[in-house]
This record gives sequence, structure tokens and C-alpha cells, in this order.
Amino acid sequence: METMVDWRGNQVNPKRHGGVRATLFLYLLVIVRSSINAANTNLVGFFRSTHNMTIARSVILSTNFGGTTWILSILGAFVADSYIGRFKAIFFFGPFEILGYGILAFQVHHSSLHPPHCNIKQNPNAHCESLQGWKTSLLYLGLFMVAFGEGFMRSSTPAFGSDQFDTNDAPQMKQKIRFFDIAAFGTCFGATVGLVLVVWVQSFKGWNLGLGVCALFILSGLIVGATGTPFYRYRLPVGSPLTRIIQVIIVAFKKRKIVMPEKSIEDPELPAADASDAEMLSRTKDLRFLDKASIYTGDTNAWSYCTISQVEETKSFLKMLPILFSAVFCYFPFALFFTLTAPVAATMNTHLGGVRIAPAALYAVPVLIQWIVLVLYNRLITPLVGRCTSNKYNTITIHLVRAGVGFVFAMIATIVAALVERKRRMATDPKDLSFLWMLPQFILVGLMEVTSFVGLMEFFSNQLPERIKSLSSSMVFCIVGLSVWLDGAIVAVVSRVTRSGNDGRGWLDGMTFDTTRLDLFYGMLSVLEFVALLNFAFWARKYLQGQRSQ
Repeated sequence: METMVDWRGNQVNPKRHGGVRATLFLYLLVIVRSSINAANTNLVGFFRSTHNMTIARSVILSTNFGGTTWILSILGAFVADSYIGRFKAIFFFGPFEILGYGILAFQVHHSSLHPPHCNIKQNPNAHCESLQGWKTSLLYLGLFMVAFGEGFMRSSTPAFGSDQFDTNDAPQMKQKIRFFDIAAFGTCFGATVGLVLVVWVQSFKGWNLGLGVCALFILSGLIVGATGTPFYRYRLPVGSPLTRIIQVIIVAFKKRKIVMPEKSIEDPELPAADASDAEMLSRTKDLRFLDKASIYTGDTNAWSYCTISQVEETKSFLKMLPILFSAVFCYFPFALFFTLTAPVAATMNTHLGGVRIAPAALYAVPVLIQWIVLVLYNRLITPLVGRCTSNKYNTITIHLVRAGVGFVFAMIATIVAALVERKRRMATDPKDLSFLWMLPQFILVGLMEVTSFVGLMEFFSNQLPERIKSLSSSMVFCIVGLSVWLDGAIVAVVSRVTRSGNDGRGWLDGMTFDTTRLDLFYGMLSVLEFVALLNFAFWARKYLQGQRSQ
């Protein structure tokens, strides 16, 4: 606990600071954040209904927002670990999200008072722009503020909760595991509230009120969380693991012309390994050009000399990058399902038992599936796997296979989506079809997320050395963020390419889904997902071969 202090900067008292009592103040923040994140899947409807954007532009803007949020979460983790600490990252930057929703609500309200002159009925294919000049700037500013605040909270909230427990104390380790179990339940519960309540308010009571609810939710979570200030443990910033990796790469480059000595780098007469290293790693034969970073030249500055353990940490990280980038392409369908499916479902019969349901509420289905699968996995499968995996190689294999199974679910989901969209297009009136036809693909997406996301998280956490293990969550965030960003690029490219030879109309052009060819778009995604799955399997197999040879 040497890096932990209380809110006044004094040494922590285990009886007064941290533990279960401290985490009680964080659960509401977990729930409300999950509610708002789930409700943000309705952004395509927001852009189309209040800003008269085309389908393609709505999807691109929505995916850009989602990708920015995920990437900013990595920046938030770096800033928190290196400079300001996790508490400040949450409670100093979290209010930016509230400000962002306030800006969006003001912009929508002003636009409703001064509606744009755009007659969609007379010109249904027009790219109607509902905002001009400063209104457009307000829209983008509001979205960035929301992404900025959420990004910093997303990476720091679970880590700050973890800081409240002493990992060297067995009872507190059990309490820490229980904290994450409760937080996972809170996440699922919050997402359900967001998809059922918040989305209903946005869809049927107006976006002004809906955005106001989002701001109030985040404000309530931050206020309750801040009241726990005297009870928290605060980890002092000690530097980001990324800094250690960058140091090795830069030092190795600076020493690229030096001949590698034959004797051990850490002989008794040379500087000993950093005493703060959590584990001592032996030199491996891979990526030998990095070994030059551990050549002692008389200067022990961190940017001039790196220990063998630090070099091996960097090697471990770099060897996992092919897995990371191949997984990015496998995640392509993820964001597109969450941006396209609900608006399409809105064109169908959305009544269930005489009650009108907001189509975005279907997103609660994958959330429920994730919760059920996680409970079953933790209670039944994990103990069984623990008895069956007698060595590290088998453990790695299981994590990668689990991620691969998730990507198979994603490929099947795109095929099902193409078939359902084909059926919707063939119908005389889409209102004759129930929106529950969308349910199978939602179930498959839920299975995809719970298998691939958790599988990748466990893989990176298992394979990264102790000192840089905190990068595991950032690596998964990077996968999702890059994938969501690339989704927007795919939509833009497909819309442009498919305009030729199709009367100038692309697959995703137009203001309504009656003018789109989503069936062809989903079919193309299924082909891309199959190729991405083969690429992921290739790199996973190569990584396993490398581990077996060690």
C-alpha cells in the first residue's frame, strides 16, 4: 500500500479508507454511465430526426463519436496513471459530459425554434442540412464534450474501484472480485434502464427532455461518487506502462549501431534491475534488436538504459500487436449493428401486446444475454476450465478460441441481418412485419460481445507481464475504438463506390431505408468478417506456435 494515500495525502488507514464501504459510492456512477452509453446507441435516430441527416452521414457521425470515445478512454488511462490520478480523471473530467449534453440540448431547442427550410416530401433524396454555421459547431462541440468526459471516466472508474482493495490481502482480494461482479450486474442493469427508459423518453417525449435526462443521470452519479471522497484510497501517479515501452524502443534505436556484448547485461558489476519491477523476466530470442536497449554505456537514465525485464515487457507487448490489429477487423459488424438495426426496426411494426416499444429497446436483449452468459461462465465454465488447463499454453488457447467463437457469431449475425433485411424489402408493407424479426441478430451480437470481448481481455491480461498488465483493458478499448472508427470509413467508401452504375444512388444513400440496399451491405460485411476471421486465426495460430517453442 506504499503508493496509496488518503484524500489529505496521508498514509491510508485500512479500517477507515477503501474496502467495500468506499465502493458503495461508485456503484451509482457505474449504473448511470451504463444507462447513458446504452442510450447513445440511438444517436442515428437523433441525427435523422432532429438534424435531417442522410442515413450514411448519420451512421458515419455516430461511429466517429463512438470511436472517439473509446480512443479517448486510452488517453484518459494514460493521463490518470502518469499525472493526475484516477479520482481526478473521473471527477474533474466527468462534468465535461454533462456540459456536452447541455450544449446538445440547447442546440436542439434552438433548432426547433428556427427549423430549417427543407421539404423532404418534395425532394426525398436531398441531403438536407438542418444546421448552419455556429449550429453545426455546437453539435460537434457537444458530441466531443460527451466523448471526452465519458472517455476519461470509462477507463478510470473500474480501476479506481479496484484501488480500494489491497491485492496482498486474501479477504480483500475476494471482496475485489465481488466488486467487479456487482459492477458487471450494475452495468447490465444500467444498460437496461437506458435502453428501456431513456430511449423511450428520447423517442416519444422529445430529444430536449431525453438529453436533459442524460445530463441529470451523470450529475447524480458524480455527486454520489464525490461524497465518498473521505473514504477512498488514492493511488499516486507512478507513470504509464506505455512510457516503459516507448523508452525501450527509443533507447534501442539510439543504440542501434552498438555491437551487442556477449556477456550478460546484468552482471554484478553492472546496474541491477529496477527494484520496482514486479517480476524478473529472462531474456528471450525474439525481437533481438530491442536487446540493445539493455546495453550499459555508463548512463543509467531511463531514456538511456533499460533493464532486461523492461525489454522483455516490450517484446511481450509487440508480439501481441498482430492479434490486436487482426481483431480490429473482426469487430467491424459490432458498431454497425448498434447504429443501423434500431432505425430499420422503426420502419416495421413496433407494437408488442398493444404497447408501442422503442426499437432501440431491443438492445436490452444482448445486454441480458451477456449477463446470463457471464454468470454461467464464471460459475460453471471457469472452474471446469481451471481443472482442465494444466499448463499456460492451454490457457492461452482457450482465451483465443473464445475470442474466435465470438467472431463466428458476428459473421452469422451479418448473414442473418442480410436475410431479414431482404425479407423486409420484399414485404408489401414493412409495417406488416414485427420488429421482433430483428431479435435473432441481436442475440448473436450479444453472444459475440460476451465471448470475444471477455476472451480478448483475459488473453491480454494473462499474457502481459505484471508491470504492464494494466494495458490489457486499453488494448481492448483500442480494438473497439479503431474498429468503430473504420466502420465510418467503410460506410463512406461503400456509399461512394456503389453510386456508379446504380443511377447515382449508393447502397446507403437517401433519407429513408426504402431507398437503401442494406441487404447487400450486410452481405458484404459477412464476406469481410469471414476474411477477417481467417486472418485472426492465422495470427492466433502463429502466436501459439511462438509460445510453444519457448
